[in-house]
Amino acid sequence: MKKLLVALATSLLLVACVKDHDLSPEQFFGPKVQMGNGTAQSWIALDAAGVPQSIGFTLSKNSLDNLPTAATMSDFMLALPAEAADKTPFQFIMINWNAMGHEPPGIYDVPHFDFHFYMAPMSEVMSIPPYSKAPAKFDNLPAKEYLPVGFAKNPAGVPGMGAHWSDLSSPEFKGGAFTETFVYGSYDGHVTFWEQMVTLSYMKSSPKLDREIKLPAKYEKPGYYPTRYSIQTKADGSQEVALSQFVKR
Repeated sequence: MKKLLVALATSLLLVACVKDHDLSPEQFFGPKVQMGNGTAQSWIALDAAGVPQSIGFTLSKNSLDNLPTAATMSDFMLALPAEAADKTPFQFIMINWNAMGHEPPGIYDVPHFDFHFYMAPMSEVMSIPPYSKAPAKFDNLPAKEYLPVGFAKNPAGVPGMGAHWSDLSSPEFKGGAFTETFVYGSYDGHVTFWEQMVTLSYMKSSPKLDREIKLPAKYEKPGYYPTRYSIQTKADGSQEVALSQFVKR
């Protein structure tokens, strides 16, 4: 009887281990891109049924060192693995480094990153002209249901990006300091990106951020969409920037 109980317990343990393994998300990776003295690499994590769990990128240790110091914006383009486009609305990730910040003055004019998760093909985004050449497309706004309540469009727009929508409840619009915030983007009547905007000083503080995303009431395209955003600093000095907890809409 004792041997039987031991065998049964061992079998149950093995089954539990198999189940835990089956439930562990599987990661798929995009190509690495040189950034600073390190690299940036995109990825997506899917569960055993192929449902997206999180999508993002990893910044290796030292990737925040020796970044460009020019006043002009520097772009690091991250192609996503094929599984990302198949399972989510996101097509690629664009990391924008702003060594001198950008407008509005007194709010976002500090060194920071714009982590854009684009829902449009890279070729289309890169073809977006300066605002002066296509004001009607920048000012063609999505239906209000496709953007969260309390977000306002910034003036004009940015070539190779689109129009940006800021969360007016963020601390930086109420006299507080800007550390991190969440932004939406649009162009020619469509929501085209979701974005984490984060200061360099915040990234260097070894953050462990995990927050809810303020979500729209409706989505233009059906599919899986994230509900949280995060920045996690690992023991080896790397950092994971992600959108997670996907829900089918």
